[in-house]
Order: sequence, then structure tokens, then C-alpha cells
Amino acid sequence: MHLGSYILNKQFLLLSVCVLFVCAALFCSCRGDEVIYPTIGTHVTDEQRVGGLYILNEGNMGSNKARLDYINLESGTYYSNWYGAFNPTQTKELGDVGNDIQQYGNRLYAVINCSHKVEVMDRQARHISKVDLPNCRYMAFSGSKMYVSAYVGSVADADMLGAVYEVDTATLQVTREVKVGHQPDELCVAGDRLYVCNSGGYITDRYDSTVSVIDLGSFTEIQRITVGLNPTRIRRDNSGHLWVCCQGNYKSAEPELVILSPTEVLKRVPMSCANISILGQTAYILDGEAKRLYGISTIDYSVTEFAIDLSAYEHPYGLLATTDAIYITDAKNYVSSGVLHCYAYDGHERWTAKTGDIPGHLCRVMQAYELYDDGTTPTGKPSPFISRVYEYVPAMGQFVNELPQYADGDDAEDMCRKCEQALANDARGLISLGGWGGYITFGFDHSVKNSEGRDLQILGNAFRMSGNDEYGSSEPGIVLVSRDDNGNGKPDDTWYELRGCLYADPATTHNYARTYRRADDTQHNTFHQHPYYPQWITEDSLTFSGTLLPAQTQTVNGQNVQRILEYGYVDNKPNSDVEGTTFDIDWAVDADGHPVLLPSVDFVRVYTAVDDRTDATGEISTEITGAIDLNCNK
Repeated sequence: MHLGSYILNKQFLLLSVCVLFVCAALFCSCRGDEVIYPTIGTHVTDEQRVGGLYILNEGNMGSNKARLDYINLESGTYYSNWYGAFNPTQTKELGDVGNDIQQYGNRLYAVINCSHKVEVMDRQARHISKVDLPNCRYMAFSGSKMYVSAYVGSVADADMLGAVYEVDTATLQVTREVKVGHQPDELCVAGDRLYVCNSGGYITDRYDSTVSVIDLGSFTEIQRITVGLNPTRIRRDNSGHLWVCCQGNYKSAEPELVILSPTEVLKRVPMSCANISILGQTAYILDGEAKRLYGISTIDYSVTEFAIDLSAYEHPYGLLATTDAIYITDAKNYVSSGVLHCYAYDGHERWTAKTGDIPGHLCRVMQAYELYDDGTTPTGKPSPFISRVYEYVPAMGQFVNELPQYADGDDAEDMCRKCEQALANDARGLISLGGWGGYITFGFDHSVKNSEGRDLQILGNAFRMSGNDEYGSSEPGIVLVSRDDNGNGKPDDTWYELRGCLYADPATTHNYARTYRRADDTQHNTFHQHPYYPQWITEDSLTFSGTLLPAQTQTVNGQNVQRILEYGYVDNKPNSDVEGTTFDIDWAVDADGHPVLLPSVDFVRVYTAVDDRTDATGEISTEITGAIDLNCNK
């Protein structure tokens, strides 16, 4: 939430409290002392667009009313309180003051400012986990990292310098922290640098006027660029230039738009900039004071005013420009429901939708979702993604105890739960199975039908060598499947191997066995010096048995790589290769190698199939990032 809305919230605090009591009277259901706002689907348009749009409503500070709405642009249905429907066990729902929302990879992230957390969800907004950060504000992403600005870092001082936290998106752990200027707000990545707006935030007598430049390699502040008073928003254009909205001091100092090169100011434009969205070669500027929308060329900085009538808006607030529409929100009086407006680029208003309080942040996604059954719960259809991890028993390996992270006192159940958090609902976390024989057993919320063609896709982190499709990082895992024939819901029935391309290879060994001993856990490398033996296993040795595939490691152009196998193994081909990562239940064979007809399966197991290591990269270890039932809901 920005300072402007904070000041208005103070002015309307009494009204906000009254509204809260009225709402409490209107809705009879509650979680403890918290009001539950029902999820309501409202048809708002017949114009069909691809995907959907998330709307993060900030909610009044202190009222715990942050709300996530969603519109299915293909059906034209607007769903209020989408997050609440998909997360009925979250007692306070999203929390207090929604400040930022972004999709990165296969996850959805939302900064909840006054709840001091980043909410981590799958693409359908189902809760996965959270990252606890003090007074967090905004996010930016690069590679496997999330960067989060915070008004008060862990090293607070009298000058109230803020901080930026680096968070690993796989483990959701804070890895580094750097102090920046006064109370940082929006930030963005350009190349190998991170640019952070130091607004001064609530220090109204001495706003900041700088942008911190952070080197991502060393994670240190290497420069502060003076821009204008109270910089809050920042965007990067296609040329690598940065557009900074400076709000002024809301009194004598005028607002301005400042355009930066990587190291210096290129241009200053005197104008109010409540919000900014860059699409192609145009920066769309929402002037909240004049209630106008402008387009500025990122090439020659020429200015065009759009024929969109905002005169009836109370407080123009959120803005998002997409290829087929412009979305603008009206925060109204900051204490009651706002409005989302959708416009064509010729200025024609296509439709409007009533939102939650202070609709400030918009996130376009390519997925079109609907609620099921009565429109209030998503339980009517099965999920195509992993819902349960039954067993996680890795062999010794350099990433064991790291992916997922082991903590002192964790037992087997704790580690299975961590695997579920990483893999369930298309979260695409990374789980390492260690050396040969290490395995994971998982299932879905339904039986997987054996239909015509491929039935399962199981994802890893393999990749091909640049310029050579025959080799790459292939750490193949064998797939086993089982039916719950005894009906006890446990993976303790007969297992069948899905026959891959090397099943009948003369170099393949069936009924292979290997034992790992805790006492032998000594082969550590420079980067991973923690124990490689799974620390939650109470026994001092682990014995695995199964099929051993021949090692495929070779040196090609000076690199240790593996030959990529034709088909039938996990973590063998890149996830973008759909055929190379999918499996057919018809491939199942029994212990003697005879084909088995299975109408469906209930459990899936993946284990590392190669017993090999190199001095450069360590042991060959299968990794898994998720699985999909390809026949679900067909």
C-alpha cells in the first residue's frame, strides 16, 4: 500500500471500522473472530479472451481484508474472494494489506505487507507455503531467486534504512540481505543488477530521492542514483532503460517521471504518475491527479493522451496494459469496494466489475479456471497434480538433506510433508533422490486411468548440451506403478516397472542391490559439506534393490555429460519435451518381464536408475519437480 492510500486510510479509519461491523453482520459464517467473505461468481462480459486475471485487493490497514479475486476471461466470470474458496483452512485468509502479486514460473506470489509475509501459491492460488519477512513491500525475480523489499531490515537503525532480501524460490529460505535507502518500495532486475526505489515511505518530513543499484553477484549496493522525491514505482523497458515514478511530497514538491540508463538519469518528465505499465514500445502512465491515461514512446519519448474517460473515477489506482486490453481500477474512497474497468485501446469501455477494497495490483495469467459444484468450493473435480507423498527414501547424495531441507528433529513424516509442499498442485519444487535406488512414492487424489496413449507426465530438471542434442544432463529414474488391490490406501501392493528403452539391454542388470552405510558418508565436495546420508533415517544402513541401467557418462568437448536415452525414464529429457517426459501405463511389466494389463494405478514410485558418479559433478541422482495425470477430467 502506498503512502497516499495510507493517509486516506487514517482519514477514513472510523468509517472503515463501521464498514467492518456491517460486513460482520451480513455474513453469518466466520473463522473464529474473522469474517468469511463468500466466493461469488458474477458474469461480467461475453467477450472471450485467453486466460485470466488476478486482482489483489489491498484492504484497509489493520482490518485483515486483503482479498484475491479472479476473472476467467474465457467465460467472462468474475470471482470475488477466489483465494478464500481454494484455501478454507487458512484461518485469516490472505491477511492484512495485499501489496504486490506476480506469477513466476508455475507459482503465484503475493506480498502481504502488514502480515509480514510473502504468500506462495500454485497457479490456481492454492496455498503452498509462505516466507516470513518484516514489513515486506514488493517483489522482483531473476533465475532461481526472489528479491523482496522491506521497510525495516533485520539490522534496524535510527535512520530507518530498509532492506532487500534474497529468497531461494526452491527452498523458500532467505539466502542474503542488503541494506538500501529509506523504506524501499518497488524494484526490478536489469541484467545483473537490481534497482530499488527508496521512497522514504512514512518519513514525511524527509522523503528519500534515490534508486539503489545492487550487484546481484556480490549482493552489495554499488551505487545510488538521485532521481526525484519519493520514488515508488519502477519498470524496465525493452531497451533496458528504467522508468521511475516519483510522487513528490504531496505538497510543494511536484511529482515527476524519471527515465534512467543503467547508471544515470536520461530524462525527466514533470507529470503525476500513480501507476505505470510498459507494453512493447509504449509506457502507459496513469495520472491519478488529472485522471488521465498517457502513452509515452520508449523510443523518442513522445506523449499521447488516450481517449479513455476517467473523470467519474474517485481514485484511479491500479493499471495493467496487455496485448488485447487496458485494465484500470478505481479505489473509490479507499474503505469500500472498488471497481475494475476493462478498455479497448480505442477508449471503448468493454466491461466493469465490482472488486474488494482498494484494488491495487493486477496479474494476467494464461490459465482459465472455474470453480466447481456450487461455486464455493473447488472439490468437485480431481486435480491432475500430485496430492500425496507416501514415502521419501533417498540414497546418499550431495543434495540429500537440502532438497527438501532437513531440520533437526524432522522424521520421515515431516520429510514427506515437505516433499508434498514442493510437488503438490503443480508447485514445481525440486526433490533429489540421491544415488542409485533412492526413491519417492506419490499419488493423486484419484486413480490414474489407463487410457489410449500416454497417461502420466513426470517432470525433472534435465537439459540438453548446447549444440548437441545427443548429450546433456540426463540422470534417469525408473518408474514403478501399483494398484491399491487390498484397499488400505497404502503403497504396499505389487509394483510393476514401466519398461523403458534399456529394459532389455544386455548391459542392464535386473535384481541389482546396493547398501549405503552412515559410516561411509565421507565423500563431500566443496559446495556440499553437509551429511549426504538422509538424517531422518534412524537405521545406520539402507539397502535398495531393483533395476540398474548402464552408466552413460562421457566427456564431450571437455564436459562431463550423459547420453540422453530414447524414452521411458524420468529426468532424462527436458520438461519441454512432452513426448520424452510422458509415460504409458501399458508399458508395465511384472517381475519376470511379462506385460501386465492395468486398467488404472493408484501409486507411482520413481527411483534413481544409474549407479555412477564423476569428480566434476558428483553422483548421478534423479530429481523430480512434479507429475501430471494426463487423463484427469477427460
